[in-house]
Amino acid sequence: MSSGRLLVAESKQVRPPWWRCALLWVASGFAWVVSIPLLLFTLGGSMQPHMGWATGIGAACGMFSILVQVDQRLAAFAVFLASSAEVSFSSALAAQQLMTFVLAAVATCLTTLNAKRRVCNPSEQFLDFQYGHYSGYHKRSELNGALEDIHPSRSFFACHPHGVLSIGWISNVCWGRKFHQVAGRCFCLIDPTLRNKGLLAKFFLDAYEGPHGGFRDTRSHTMQELMERGSSVAMIPGAYQEATAFTYGRERVALARRKGFVKYCLQYGYRLHPVYTFGESETYYTACGFEWFRLWLNRKGIPTVAFRGLPWCPLLPRSDVEMLTFVGPALELPQISHPSPQEVDEWHARYIDALVALFDKHKAEAGKPAAVLEIV
Repeated sequence: MSSGRLLVAESKQVRPPWWRCALLWVASGFAWVVSIPLLLFTLGGSMQPHMGWATGIGAACGMFSILVQVDQRLAAFAVFLASSAEVSFSSALAAQQLMTFVLAAVATCLTTLNAKRRVCNPSEQFLDFQYGHYSGYHKRSELNGALEDIHPSRSFFACHPHGVLSIGWISNVCWGRKFHQVAGRCFCLIDPTLRNKGLLAKFFLDAYEGPHGGFRDTRSHTMQELMERGSSVAMIPGAYQEATAFTYGRERVALARRKGFVKYCLQYGYRLHPVYTFGESETYYTACGFEWFRLWLNRKGIPTVAFRGLPWCPLLPRSDVEMLTFVGPALELPQISHPSPQEVDEWHARYIDALVALFDKHKAEAGKPAAVLEIV
């Protein structure tokens, strides 16, 4: 479909009421952000009659750090979940406290989600609802750039920046109708903890599956399996580390040492597109400090960012922001089965140059003519 026909199709889309868009973002934010802290709170609270709140929460964090590093397909993983649930209930019953029993029940329900490979069936109706309501939340949310250069297979979309909750990536790429119309079948890659052990977020991820693609994790064997088939993929190379380095109003990407995606593109001869979203840096205000500790937690699979969006609902991103996502022309990478470190470095440098060029080309159009892209 040509870009002209895409614009006509988009113009016919009726903008949904803002309050419905806000409800979708609240539900999404709760599933993606609150469910893990909720598990830690309920699991720790169920053990607090014997250990106290501080020790109980600490024990819950320790248990979760082990859970996120274990493959959920192993029977031992399910057994471990069941045993942790049993500890919760035994603590509650021994203390004979109703609230403690309720906390144990919630913790058990949440941990059970991680033992299931699929928590719901794909839903075309829900996907169509998300297409319009994620992008309808902001004052303006669009996908533009070199869309005519996109091929329907063997394309790698490296998206920047991560921001706090990847608002632009969600609105204009993963759940962007226009993106799927031009890119075809494409798989979005996210952190293994969120994809496979993301608790309530799994409802959104499993319902997303369909002919347009799906969500997969960023483990090396997953990426190799997809790229061996020639499937197009989209991911945010900066991941949690980029979220930790987020500062309101600054255009920053964590890319200086992120070279793995370039190596995979070389191994499989992919076309590599830089993708940048202006407005992501203004979606939330964040609290800085304890960066070393937060980075350490990131390595354990636990995202750690203290943020606030709207004053009356900190979980919601600021709505008066224009989310403008631009796709750059593809870098045509040669296929090298075993690229050397020097070859990876060369193409990584070329990619950074292409990303900066994309940023500089569109920053005035995005209302930020004086902006400078920081590569950290």
